[in-house]
Amino acid sequence: MFLDPIDFASMYKKHKSSTIFKGKKSEDWDKKSKEMAPRMQKSSYVEDFISRMDISEDDTVLDIGCGPGTLAIPLAKMVKEVVAIDFSAQMLQELQAYAKREGITNIKTHLIGWDDDWSHLPQVDIAVASRSMEVIDIEKALQKMSSQAKKASYLTYKTGGSFVDMEILDFIGKKIITKPDFWYIPLLLYKDGYFPYIDYIPTKDGSVKYSSAEEFVTSLIWSIGSLDEIQQQKAREYYKLHVKENNAPKPSMWAFIAWSSHKQEMIGCKLSSYN
Repeated sequence: MFLDPIDFASMYKKHKSSTIFKGKKSEDWDKKSKEMAPRMQKSSYVEDFISRMDISEDDTVLDIGCGPGTLAIPLAKMVKEVVAIDFSAQMLQELQAYAKREGITNIKTHLIGWDDDWSHLPQVDIAVASRSMEVIDIEKALQKMSSQAKKASYLTYKTGGSFVDMEILDFIGKKIITKPDFWYIPLLLYKDGYFPYIDYIPTKDGSVKYSSAEEFVTSLIWSIGSLDEIQQQKAREYYKLHVKENNAPKPSMWAFIAWSSHKQEMIGCKLSSYN
């Protein structure tokens, strides 16, 4: 194949190591779990993701990086069983509390992440990874995901190479090295013999609100890692000019990528329509 001489896996690793956007540790997500859980659990993104899947009530699902149950809970209402894994203990506690409120009993949780041993996990019909693939070795992650699912896999990955709107970064004078964009994923899948399907999900992440300029600055630092004093002051100025009165984030665009577990086979997905 014409792609064979190109080592996309190594290109991704090199790009990932150079970007300003570094992966968060489990304790980082532990601290954010209570704050993030309500809006993640009620986001319209959930329906957009699930509506693109081909699932049945007899299916079993592996939810990788499940967070507070964003997909695991609604999927559990539609399928036989969900196996939910995450490396944040607090996120799993939020999921378990959410499941109890919803009367869900067909979810099994495991405190493990992408780099851990999955040999004790059961084979499932479908694997999903919703906004959870910020990994160092994307090729290994995709292979683990594919090998776990008997029917199909579905994931989402941020487009554009930045978790922060470039307009904001330009305004505050923050120069960044973008993170790897989603195109590495379909290229690696195609090289491995799969025919990936690609769609897009725009989202404003539910009810994200900033009650003050300081909260806005804190959110930027969470995503970027650091801002100097001048950049923080410019961020406060941006908040007053563009966020305070129109307190809603611009839509983020997520690439939705799906593939059949059977190589050289097309996957059945539902076509989307959005404004």
